[in-house]
Amino acid sequence: AASSEQSAGVGQVGEAITQMDQATQQNAALVEQMAAAAGSLSSQAQELVDAVAFFKLSQGQGTVRTAAAPRSAPIARPAVPRPAPAARVVARKQATPGLAAPAPAPKSVAKAAPSASAEDWESF
Repeated sequence: AASSEQSAGVGQVGEAITQMDQATQQNAALVEQMAAAAGSLSSQAQELVDAVAFFKLSQGQGTVRTAAAPRSAPIARPAVPRPAPAARVVARKQATPGLAAPAPAPKSVAKAAPSASAEDWESF
């Protein structure tokens, strides 16, 4: 009984060692890939430094100006007169005691000035 338990324990230890070995090999492969990527990135960075070196100014030669961000101007839209709503006849309900009447909707104070082309419009 003891020998079978020892045998099972040794088997489990062997499996654990195999799994750790596989993980170590995977990590080593990833390290190699990262080293290659770092080397490539380093060479690309050097190429970029060389390309940008063309644009460097010597001390005191010119001033550096930053361009202002472009702003879009608001688009003016022509005023289009809206036809007046048709009058409606609505029967008013008796006010229910204890309830306040709803406040009337505010009327628009500013009206668009009619443009020359506004006279050309017709109501349908």
